[in-house]
Amino acid sequence: MARSAHPRLKFLAPGWFAVVVGWGGLALAWHQATALLGEPAAMISQVLGWAAIGALGLLALLTGLRLQRHASDWVADVRHPVRHPVLALAPMAMLVAAGFAVQVLGANNVWMANFWMLGALAQLAATVWVFHRLRQSAATDKGPNWAGITPALFLAAAGNVVAPYAGVALGFQIWSVAQWTIGALFFVVVQVLFMVRVTAFGMLPRKLLPMLFIAVAPPAAGGLGLAQLGAPVEALEGAWGIALFFVILSFLSFKPMMQEAFTIGHWALSFPLAAFAGLSMHLALMTQNGAMQTFAILALALASVIIGWLTLATARGLRDGSLLAP
Repeated sequence: MARSAHPRLKFLAPGWFAVVVGWGGLALAWHQATALLGEPAAMISQVLGWAAIGALGLLALLTGLRLQRHASDWVADVRHPVRHPVLALAPMAMLVAAGFAVQVLGANNVWMANFWMLGALAQLAATVWVFHRLRQSAATDKGPNWAGITPALFLAAAGNVVAPYAGVALGFQIWSVAQWTIGALFFVVVQVLFMVRVTAFGMLPRKLLPMLFIAVAPPAAGGLGLAQLGAPVEALEGAWGIALFFVILSFLSFKPMMQEAFTIGHWALSFPLAAFAGLSMHLALMTQNGAMQTFAILALALASVIIGWLTLATARGLRDGSLLAP
């Protein structure tokens, strides 16, 4: 068994942290729904949130083992011209888990503050690294590496806008605002670059189509971050409108992306849809609008079904060996 584990560990890319942010984001969305759906929603939130925390701990341990036994493969992921932005998922997972711990479990203490700060600093470092790589590629004689301009770059933005999830309650108001603003700026920059890439060089390869949903995450998660910062409802409604646009746009490519063989990359659908459901639910509760409440429940159901399918497909892939393989 130990012998078979080592080769699988070799392929444990940072993209696996998408499981943590998917479950954690959905846990926060179900927590929002407690006011409408009662105790069952609270129980679902707890199960999902603890699953996310457990997955984060397990992945952190396995990543440490991978660094020890397959350091060159980890370095290759970090330096890869297309995959390197996925590195931002690891600190983002820490910030989402901290959000659940603070908002749902009430873990407002010095240990959580230190954990959050470690995640926030790591997220900032990942963002600097991604933007530095982008600037380096543009400075070469060949010009920018347009193949590397994918929605994965949005992960750096999304990771920063979730900083207020726990940061404000833990007393890091200024840092949370600063990091949220970095994420918002990066979202605009990447969106412009990606539209230029699509216009000039065509759409993504089919196997990368699930990444299109990542564009939903910065406005959806950013809206929830604004809620923690005490922004007016109009700002949240604006963020929700942008997120809704990208949800619709992304679903136009849903059929071809589902025709591809399942990979861990399909988890790109999870956190964006969970964050959109959470923002929809938050607005429904703020506005007390009946139509919005119905929409929010449907958005939550959709995110839950898709993340449930992703979870089952991942379990099946681990069992039959199609995941964690070359």
